[in-house]
Amino acid sequence: MPTKDQEIPNETGGFASDLAGLFNFLIDPEGAAKRVHSKWFWVVPVLLLGAIGIAVGLYMMPMMLHVAAVAPPPDGVTAEQQARGVGMVGTFAKIGVYLSPILAAILWAIEAGILLAIAAITSVKARFGELFNLAAGCSIIQTLASIATAVILHFKGDVSTQAELKPAMGLDIFMPEGTNKYLMALGGSFSVFQIWWVVMMALVFAAAFRTSKTKGFMAVLPLWIFGALFSMLLAVFQR
Repeated sequence: MPTKDQEIPNETGGFASDLAGLFNFLIDPEGAAKRVHSKWFWVVPVLLLGAIGIAVGLYMMPMMLHVAAVAPPPDGVTAEQQARGVGMVGTFAKIGVYLSPILAAILWAIEAGILLAIAAITSVKARFGELFNLAAGCSIIQTLASIATAVILHFKGDVSTQAELKPAMGLDIFMPEGTNKYLMALGGSFSVFQIWWVVMMALVFAAAFRTSKTKGFMAVLPLWIFGALFSMLLAVFQR
């Protein structure tokens, strides 16, 4: 990692260079740190990861609609009303899938804002655009997680419950059937991909802003906590 007196050189090789550099966010913190300071790097994640997100979302949509269709209707809701509801869900889900690159960018902006506040508290010199690049680049790991989910569900075949739409890839693997849904959601926050994401976010943060790995993990930990709490909140709607 660079010392306090060393500068991380900016990578200005253009779109092709930034595209190749995106994969540094998987295993190479110092290589990724150079992209953090590249003004237009975020364009690559928006285009590439956004396209992959749309493809994965469209592939999984029939599974999600099937789960909604076979779920027991709530009290007072007829089968016909449920069928109309499923149709509306499908329409809004398709809109959401196509808007996913924009929604992802909004999420990265929120993450960058939180990191910027923490950086100010811990006396780390960072700009919003650089932190936005960091969040966008490391999202390639979350994209791999969504691809892994789609592959698992493809080979699983029949998916009939909301819980099955989120296959276990973390501590939830070891939780028996019937475990409290909030504990399952918390266990899922310790997935291989989530831990990978936390580690790379922290290491790239430390390398990009010439600070200690401890400060890097201190900056990223709140993001993981908020993510875990949000997963538990979503469990409220799981039946």
